[in-house]
Amino acid sequence: MTIHPATPAPLLSVRDLRVTFHDGDVTAVNRFDLDLAPGERVAVVGESGSGKSTSCSAIAGFVTDPGSSVDASVLRFDDADLTRRRRTRMPRRIPEMSMMFQDAMTSLDAVWTVGSQLCDALAADPEVPRRERRARAAGWLERVGIPDAERVLRARPYELSGGMRQRVMLAIALCSRPKLLIADEPTSALDATLSVEMMRLMVELTETAGAALLIVSHDIRLCEAFADRLVVMYRGEVVETIAARNLPLAQHPYTRALADCVPTLGNYDADWLPTIDGPRPVAEPVHAKVA
Repeated sequence: MTIHPATPAPLLSVRDLRVTFHDGDVTAVNRFDLDLAPGERVAVVGESGSGKSTSCSAIAGFVTDPGSSVDASVLRFDDADLTRRRRTRMPRRIPEMSMMFQDAMTSLDAVWTVGSQLCDALAADPEVPRRERRARAAGWLERVGIPDAERVLRARPYELSGGMRQRVMLAIALCSRPKLLIADEPTSALDATLSVEMMRLMVELTETAGAALLIVSHDIRLCEAFADRLVVMYRGEVVETIAARNLPLAQHPYTRALADCVPTLGNYDADWLPTIDGPRPVAEPVHAKVA
């Protein structure tokens, strides 16, 4: 008799996630399902306004606007039932889950130094003594590829370049040793070369830490190179879930259009690129088997 190894329980399970605003008048996310295994890398992709950032912000507990509503039949993270969490006007941190926001300039406090903000994040870890926090903070800056860590610790965010601010955000997100890192458009403010470097750095550091990675991005081609799976969203719904390596075999027309409209070396001198016109009727979701 052949004994197959047991499939590990998902680190994150989401079923029927629905997010509305303005007392239900605006539906931002109508149907979002996801299972994320420990250590897995999944990218939620789609054009602006497709609901990808809202979905992940709702999972992390950052949708707290007056008149907003977050509902799901299943929302579990690391054996904790998040559907039972109490809604408050200010978000509360979910233990062992970190979120790296899109705009580092507004996410980092302009008044506090980088060192103060990193040490404050390290203060949440009871295993890090207060006298060791600054040395640990410098070590994290070095791990994310920032030279001259002591100078950067004394700097304020507006004194750093966009790429360095993104690296500081990554250090803050990972220094608490999360089991899941949610990265919301981590490369949107970076050029093509720095975007690849940032993605590679996130993958390397989360792999080293054994953390899962949930990426939110509009760049499906970039995610194809770094994610295990792609979750494609259109008009607030998941229309296709596919292994990243199988992107050329995508079945849903929106997934194919999203991939085809990205400029490449093969089409950069073309007279035109395919565009995605909207709104279109939403086709039935396609759930490709992940081999």
